[in-house]
Amino acid sequence: MRVRLTLLATGLLAIALIIAAAIVLLVLNNSLKSASDAATSARAALIADSIASDDVGGLDAELLSATGDVDVTQILDAGGNVLRTSRHGDRHALVPPLQPGVRKTVEGVTDADGADYRVSMMGVRVRGQALTIVVGAQENPIHDVVLTVALVLSLVFPILLLILAMATYFVVGRALAPVEHIRSGVAEMSHRKSVGRVAIPDTDDEIATLATTMNDLLAQIDSSRQRQLQFVGDASHELRSPLVTIVGLADLSRVTGEGMDADTVSDILYPEAMRLQRMTEDLLLLARADEAGLSVDLGDVDLDELLTDEAVRVAALGQVKVTADLEPVRVRGSRDMLIRAIRNVVDNAVRHAHSSIELGLISDGVTAQLTVADDGGGISDADKQRVLERFVRLDGSRTRRGSGAGLGLAIVAEITRAHRGDIRIGDAPGGGAQVTIELPIDSQD
Repeated sequence: MRVRLTLLATGLLAIALIIAAAIVLLVLNNSLKSASDAATSARAALIADSIASDDVGGLDAELLSATGDVDVTQILDAGGNVLRTSRHGDRHALVPPLQPGVRKTVEGVTDADGADYRVSMMGVRVRGQALTIVVGAQENPIHDVVLTVALVLSLVFPILLLILAMATYFVVGRALAPVEHIRSGVAEMSHRKSVGRVAIPDTDDEIATLATTMNDLLAQIDSSRQRQLQFVGDASHELRSPLVTIVGLADLSRVTGEGMDADTVSDILYPEAMRLQRMTEDLLLLARADEAGLSVDLGDVDLDELLTDEAVRVAALGQVKVTADLEPVRVRGSRDMLIRAIRNVVDNAVRHAHSSIELGLISDGVTAQLTVADDGGGISDADKQRVLERFVRLDGSRTRRGSGAGLGLAIVAEITRAHRGDIRIGDAPGGGAQVTIELPIDSQD
């Protein structure tokens, strides 16, 4: 990055200097030509004024003489013959004569010696005679000045480029030093078990913002890593209990050579195997949710029918009294996922209720609101959000066979989010806890 930025800055400056040099040389060349034309035109005007009052023979020799700005003067007749000239003995006309009243500037005029001139011409009529006044200046001095300036620029500009390249390399290095410090700090963290933080430079610029953003990202990575470790640890711990039971019974049967009786299979082995199956399915669902989110196959789902089925199921169990106040509501969602979410919430309410649970369903035309309330001990404000996390069981005195693995509400939260809904834990009107799930009526495909 440092070298690339240096090369980029140097290249841009080189282009700018080349353009500037071309403009300078062009302006200089035009300025020198304009100055030369002004000097030759002024001399031609003086000669014209002089011969207007005197004849050509009486013209002051000083006006015809070569000076610093003028190198040659000629007065031509209508036939192109040289009547007067600053060059004694030279009767070669530099240019053809002009008609009276015509003014003209010509460049690239070559004399008999091969020298190039830039001449100003003026056609006049004196006492009925057509004359042409020619005043010229050599072009070589103009070319020499432009060439000299070009040579100076060609020597100075590379030095400027070198100085700029060195300065840019140094400045970019200083500017990117905090970035390198951040990179090296993150690289060191990859070799450590713990995820630290990078130092934030006291510069209040984009680098400081980058460091702050990097620390936020590292905090998320650290939190995700801790959750993953906790998830793996809790999952292993939860799976261990039914596995120990199943393996223990199988090992006992293997050692004694006696098969398990029907009561053992029905009361211990089968419930533990089913618990293991449910936990495995729950863990797989949560893993998919963590990896890429849950995929929802949308279809029309009547929530009131799902809640009615749950009310009938719970009533058949006879553990608690069930009341339901349900409006007909249809949403777009996955029927299987919504059944699973509703059953998890209802089972959780049955588990914690003293004697009854209440199911509710209302809609405002945009959102469906599903509530499940129990008359149990309720949930403290500090734990209302925590119960949606994984492997959270607030009542440690209950047995795991009775309380589950603490994944039920976490799965409900994932399914709700997959349906673009929201879940809240609150207090039931008559005491106890109330779970509220809000789902959009028209979920986008």
